Amino acid sequence: MTRHLLVTNDFPPKVGGIQNYLWELWRRLPPQDVVVHTTPYEGADAFDAAQPFTVTRSREPWLLPGPHLVRRVRRLARSHAVDLVVIDPALPAGLIGPRLDLPYAVIVHGAEVAVPARLPGARRLLRRVLDGAVGVVAAGGYAARECERALGHPLPAFLIPPGVDIDRFKHQTSAERIEARRRLGLQIGAPTVVSVSRLVPRKGMDTLIRSAALLAGVHEDLQVVIAGRGRDRRRLTRLAARVGAPVRLPGRLSDGDLVSLYGCADVFAMLCRTRWRGLEQEGFGIVFLEAAAAGVPQVAGRSGGAHEAVVDGETGVVLDEATPRSAAAAIGALLDDPDRLKEIGDAARRRVEADFSYDVLASQLRGALDAMVKQPPG
Repeated sequence: MTRHLLVTNDFPPKVGGIQNYLWELWRRLPPQDVVVHTTPYEGADAFDAAQPFTVTRSREPWLLPGPHLVRRVRRLARSHAVDLVVIDPALPAGLIGPRLDLPYAVIVHGAEVAVPARLPGARRLLRRVLDGAVGVVAAGGYAARECERALGHPLPAFLIPPGVDIDRFKHQTSAERIEARRRLGLQIGAPTVVSVSRLVPRKGMDTLIRSAALLAGVHEDLQVVIAGRGRDRRRLTRLAARVGAPVRLPGRLSDGDLVSLYGCADVFAMLCRTRWRGLEQEGFGIVFLEAAAAGVPQVAGRSGGAHEAVVDGETGVVLDEATPRSAAAAIGALLDDPDRLKEIGDAARRRVEADFSYDVLASQLRGALDAMVKQPPG
């Protein structure tokens, strides 16, 4: 496999979606072919010492694309005899790429290319980065399309979407579901809708709350649990009280409780939406895959790459316009049809096993890195 240097601001033990994406993929690559350069973080010394691959860390808290970073990456590439530099994200860190005089690739997730692709000055910078790259690792088709929007033509993109730990998130037996609901303080036999997200406007939790208020008129024992933290929590709590929605917002859950919450749900819903004329969209939606791995149907709003995580009519429902009424209708139809609920949940589990296991995706990444060293720049 291609020996390469991953340069990123986001790597464990720092916690987050991008950190998890990189960690789950890169820890599955042959360790002798991996070198990581990243930023300092609490607990990093112990973490780095436990890894089978080389991790180096900067003194500064952020990897900014200045001459010092160019020199350091060149030095690391030379001392570790790498064939390829992989930079995450494309902007701003990727700006060092054209100055390295080395083959480089960039990783794109969504927002960090979607916004520059629509702003003339930033688009020129992004084009410079992409034009010189031997390839792009795109965390979904949405991110790849935004790169092509910026360039105005196709580019060598390798789609490596986020994945899911299929051993951690899985079907729960009836007994496990009952125990999970009891431990989480939920009604045992009540129809249960779950959401997990950062509580920010783009995630559409206000729409879910309003739809829950509508559904409560039909399903009197309905319970909706929205787990996560964020700046929108206070507003959402007030909204739930005002509209009389049977919604709980327990904050961030422990890893074990989170797995239990997914597994004991009947339906998972995140009604994400596009804001600011396309400048803010859902990149992909790992939470949809986690729900799918637990065998739970998903209801999503159409935004960015959410429809890549949820297959409409097969693993869940994708709403072109996620309004309280359309969401209530979609969720209600699933709750009213237990056979269909199981059918979709089973299909969702099969799909993540086949397409979104990190073992499968890491194998695809290995092939992509090998292919990129054979690609001419641009």
